[in-house]
Amino acid sequence: MNKTKSIIIGLAVVFVAVSAAYAQPQGGYQQRGDKQKEHILKELNLTPEQQQKLEENRKAQRQEIEKLSAALKEKQAKLKEALKNPAVTKVTVEPLANEMKSLQAQLVDHRINGIFAVKEILTPEQFVKFQQMIEKPGEGRKGRLQKLHERRRSASRDWKERKPAE
Repeated sequence: MNKTKSIIIGLAVVFVAVSAAYAQPQGGYQQRGDKQKEHILKELNLTPEQQQKLEENRKAQRQEIEKLSAALKEKQAKLKEALKNPAVTKVTVEPLANEMKSLQAQLVDHRINGIFAVKEILTPEQFVKFQQMIEKPGEGRKGRLQKLHERRRSASRDWKERKPAE
């Protein structure tokens, strides 16, 4: 009986998950990203020239990040494969690890350069407003997930702090 009940509950969960997935609006992340981008552009009151420069900067940044990320994934795959070899030594994988560290450092440098490029395009007031808009918790998917995580953590703490019945 318990097994049947578990199977029925499992199937119900699967059906709910599948129906929720199909209920998502078409366009998904791209559509939401476009709306967020339009909102930011409107709020910052950018000139057409600023908009063009930001778009060019975004495309250049994305290309470079994709290139570095692809190279990093390739090195990670090589390292993973090398570590499967029982005869591998630290000395033999150290060059791969160093290449990965270098790529990660390049990604960090690229991120910082990208922030300064945006800072050069925007006025100081626009940049401050842009930073505030980006960092606002509670908006968008990330904020909702953050709030959910905090509620679960709080509930878990409450559960652990309960005194057992005497």
